[in-house]
Amino acid sequence: MLICNPYEIVIQGMTNNNKRFRPSDWAERLCGILSSFDQGHRLSYHQWVRPILVDNIRCVAVDRKLEQISATAFNFLMDFARDNDLRILDCKALLEEQEHSQIPLKNAIKQENSTQQTVNTNQTIANTSKNIITSLRELTPEEDTVAFPALHHLHSYIRGIEQFLERIQTQRAEGYRLLGIFEEGKQNAVTICGFRIQTTLIAGKHLNIEDLSSYHQFNADNHIHMILNELKIIAHQEHCTSIHAVSSVTTDNNNKHHLYLKHGF
Repeated sequence: MLICNPYEIVIQGMTNNNKRFRPSDWAERLCGILSSFDQGHRLSYHQWVRPILVDNIRCVAVDRKLEQISATAFNFLMDFARDNDLRILDCKALLEEQEHSQIPLKNAIKQENSTQQTVNTNQTIANTSKNIITSLRELTPEEDTVAFPALHHLHSYIRGIEQFLERIQTQRAEGYRLLGIFEEGKQNAVTICGFRIQTTLIAGKHLNIEDLSSYHQFNADNHIHMILNELKIIAHQEHCTSIHAVSSVTTDNNNKHHLYLKHGF
């Protein structure tokens, strides 16, 4: 059943290569980032962002009013769709597509995936093995929004972009800085490091790593390797005597600890 409205834009949980997007609850997670507590202290979705089902395909419906009310939130959703190669359609176009399709969309996807299973497997192997063009740079305050997806992966308790930007701005006033790694064709940083230069009685002047997160697991190790090398250069330029890393000892952080050890921590 199609339940979008004519004034909504639909982010469809299907890539332009006709592959179903994972994880299966991605739509609820994406909408949850912009959710808030109502007057009854119940968590509810944003007024203009909601998950829907279209032919059993999970989608996110975005009211066009969101772009006027909060361009930051709207651009974040559109960047998320583009970065993950998801289809973006207005509701009218989706209605017309459904009307002219000879078979249900879910059956078409099933048939397409079945006939091209071998091709898709080979393409996945090829895409995994080829080099992905990346760039590393320090973010300006105007670019803080692009750090949100990766840092939200680390700090999932942050409810939305507005709260995130407020905290980042406060931290920047206290010397907080951000390094980001970007992949070609993507707007948001895939790996982010938050750090600051500090001086304490016990450690003197040093670089302190506070946040280090990546939402691309395949290249995470390589990205963190690039960032740690860049931090060494920054620490040298800032005349720091050492680099410190703040990281709790948990199962999830074991791999990160190994990377720190490889870099002399």
